[in-house]
Amino acid sequence: LASVTALHGVTLDEETTSDLHHIMLEEEEQAVQQDGFQKIFWQQHKEAASRSGESKKGMRWHPLMVRWCLFLRHQSNKCYETLRESGCIHLPSQRTLRDYTHCVQSGVGFSTEVDCLLLQAMNLMTCPEWHKLVILLLDEMHIREDLVYDKHTGKMIGFTNLGNINNHLLAFEKSMDESEEEQESGSVLAKSMMAFMVRGLFTALRFPYAQFPCASVTGDLLFEPFWHAVYRLERMGLKVLGVTFDGASVNRRLVKLHDTSNKLLYCVPNIHAADERKLFFFSDPPHLIKTTRNCWSSKSRMLWNNGSYISWQHLVDLYERDKGRATGFAMVPKLKFEHINLSSFAKMRVDLAAQVLSESVSKALVLTGGEKAQETATFVSLFDKFFDMLNVSNFTIGLRKRKPFLQPFRSSKDSRLTWLEDEFLAYLDKWRRQCKQGKGSKKLRKS
Repeated sequence: LASVTALHGVTLDEETTSDLHHIMLEEEEQAVQQDGFQKIFWQQHKEAASRSGESKKGMRWHPLMVRWCLFLRHQSNKCYETLRESGCIHLPSQRTLRDYTHCVQSGVGFSTEVDCLLLQAMNLMTCPEWHKLVILLLDEMHIREDLVYDKHTGKMIGFTNLGNINNHLLAFEKSMDESEEEQESGSVLAKSMMAFMVRGLFTALRFPYAQFPCASVTGDLLFEPFWHAVYRLERMGLKVLGVTFDGASVNRRLVKLHDTSNKLLYCVPNIHAADERKLFFFSDPPHLIKTTRNCWSSKSRMLWNNGSYISWQHLVDLYERDKGRATGFAMVPKLKFEHINLSSFAKMRVDLAAQVLSESVSKALVLTGGEKAQETATFVSLFDKFFDMLNVSNFTIGLRKRKPFLQPFRSSKDSRLTWLEDEFLAYLDKWRRQCKQGKGSKKLRKS
């Protein structure tokens, strides 16, 4: 940019420069939104451009400007540096942004400093009561095994750490199972990270709360830190109404520990609540819809119900029929190659699963597959309605898409709740009883 400007640029005289400057100041109020981020960006850029030399280091950036720059850097670090080095716009340096991202020393487990940041983020002393209603999110993320030296504490980071109690239990279990030589080999490197996140039920709060590095976490080891997180949040004044997680065996075991009977458990008393309140367990709907699609597409499974196959081949035939047609002539225009030929990355995408288990696919299967694909179409239609009623994002999406199951819930007597119990759960229960009764071939019952 500098070389092009030097080669083709035109030097203006003082009068023309003054006129341009005057025009920009006059048009600023009309061209720039006076009560938005655009105004702040324009003012900050003018101030930064007017500084030179050592005075640039004393630039004070607006908090909204810093947040926007942090968002840009999070999207792409190289893109952010390219924008800074281009000279087109003036942005804070990486060192300045680091002061904001490292204002609290990161560590494993729970932290009083993080609790203080959460209180500030919520304005807990002045916010209304319904702002205090939160949900706790649990998720396990795989990480690369490695050790990092922390210059602030002088410790090596990367070993498993699930809290003092769980660390002692793991050490004792390891001493009982391994020989003396294996015990002397040292601590185990972490392979995954169990993360706790606080999510506002009626607010936009999304707050990473705690993390625990682990090698292979179990429901028994997760029990203590889970309830300790609930205790700390309740002690701060928040009201934890539930916990959301995926359908992994670790999380199912965590729920099972609260009641050893075979009955379905969906809530327990919140022992840390000041009032008599229950804590509800929620299985994450996006994970459920992905698991359903993955089981349907699996070559090692043969889904069968009511004497008919629920076959992935019916969807493949529908895709082959529409392939090559123009958008206006295709029955399911959203159905693409990545919906049918699932890679390891495609299996993790919720949008692909939701578009496969959709109303349009169900209707297309009825029209093209006939009686042979009727059970598959019923299967797709039921799970489409199930996901819709758990995916209500605003007040108007149901009207815009003309789907009643996307309407907001306004009463505990909503007809969709009756449908969920009388039709959807009854469908799954009947399917389960057919498998237990041994209807169909041995291979089908195993699937």
